[in-house]
Amino acid sequence: MFAKMKNWLNTNNHLLWISIIALVVLGLLGMYFVGPYEAARHNFEPNIFFNKFWPFALVGTAIMFSFSKLSKKWVIRISWILGIIGLLLMVKTIIDPTLINGSARWVHIGPAYIDPFMMSLPAYIVLMSHWLSKEKQNKTWTTIATSALTLFIMWAAIVAPYVFMSQIYLLLFFILTFKARKDNSAAFKVGMIALISFVALFVLAIWQLPHVHTRIALMFHSQVYSQTWIARQALVNSAIIGNTTESLHWLATLPESISDYMFTSMIAKFGILMGLLIIALYGCLAKGLTNTIRNTKDKFNKLMTTGTLGLLAILVIAGLAVAFGSLGSAAYWPLIGFGGTAFLTWSVLLGFVLAVNKNK
Repeated sequence: MFAKMKNWLNTNNHLLWISIIALVVLGLLGMYFVGPYEAARHNFEPNIFFNKFWPFALVGTAIMFSFSKLSKKWVIRISWILGIIGLLLMVKTIIDPTLINGSARWVHIGPAYIDPFMMSLPAYIVLMSHWLSKEKQNKTWTTIATSALTLFIMWAAIVAPYVFMSQIYLLLFFILTFKARKDNSAAFKVGMIALISFVALFVLAIWQLPHVHTRIALMFHSQVYSQTWIARQALVNSAIIGNTTESLHWLATLPESISDYMFTSMIAKFGILMGLLIIALYGCLAKGLTNTIRNTKDKFNKLMTTGTLGLLAILVIAGLAVAFGSLGSAAYWPLIGFGGTAFLTWSVLLGFVLAVNKNK
C-alpha cells in the first residue's frame, strides 16, 4: 500500500496537481480571513479582495486544466500569441502608462490593471526554451533574438521602469542557457552576460538612480523599514497554532498584507504551522518539477520546466526575504498572493508544463 502511494506521489502530474490545488485553496483561505484586514486599512468592504480573487482562482484553475491537454505545437502557438499581446501592451505602457507604487509598467483596461511584463513570462520561457532546444542555431536569428532580449530588458529597467522583473528575466535566461550549455556554447556565453547584467542592474537599483524608481531601489527607505519592522513584529508575536492578540494587532497595520507580505499574514492569522505548510507545499511543487526535469528526455521539456522551477525559486526566495526583513518588498507569492495577472500567468505556465510532460 505504501509502495503504491509513493509511486503515485512520484508521478509528476499527481504531485504537481496536489501542490497546485492545495496552494490555490490556501490562497482562497488567506483572502477570506486576511483580506478584511487589508480592506479595513483602505476603508473598503471587508470581502472585497476575496470577491476579486475567487473568480481568478476559478478561471485560472480551469485554464490550467484545459492547457494541460494541449499538444507541444499548440503550447508554442499560444505562447506566440501571448508574447505578441504582451509586447503590444508594453508599448501602451510608454504611450499611456498607469503608475502604481512607483512603477509605470501597468496598463489600465476597463476595470482591470494588467501587468504585460508578468503576462509575457510564459511566452518568454516557452519560446526561449524552444529556441535553445534546436540542434542547430541560425546565426542571424541568434543575433536578432539576443539583441531583442537585451533591448527589451534594458527598456524594462530604464523606460518602464521595472528593475525587479528585468532581473527575473535575466536570471531565467541564465538558468535556461546554463541548462543548454553542453549543446550551445554561444547561448551559454550570452547567459553569462545576462548574469553579469543582473548584478549590474541590482547595483543600479540599490544606488537609486533618478530614472530607476522601483520598490527594490527603495528598500532602504524609512517607509520600507517601517513595513519590515511591522512584519517582524507580526512574526515574533505569532502562535504555533492559531493567533494572538499581538499578532492580529500587527497584521491589522501591515501594508501589502495580501501580496508582498502574504506569507507573514498567514502566519500571523493561523500560526507558525501555516507558514511551514506553505513552504512544504512549494517544496512539493518544486519536487514535482524536479521529477519532471529528471524523467523527461525531451530537451524542450527539460528547458521549459527548468525555467518554471527557476521562476518559482526566485519568487519564493524573494518572498521569504521580504517576510524576514532582508528585502524591502516587490515579491509575489505564486498562487496564494493577490494579483489577477500574476495568478493567470502561473495558471498558463503550469498548464504548459503539465501539457508537455503529460504521461511522463
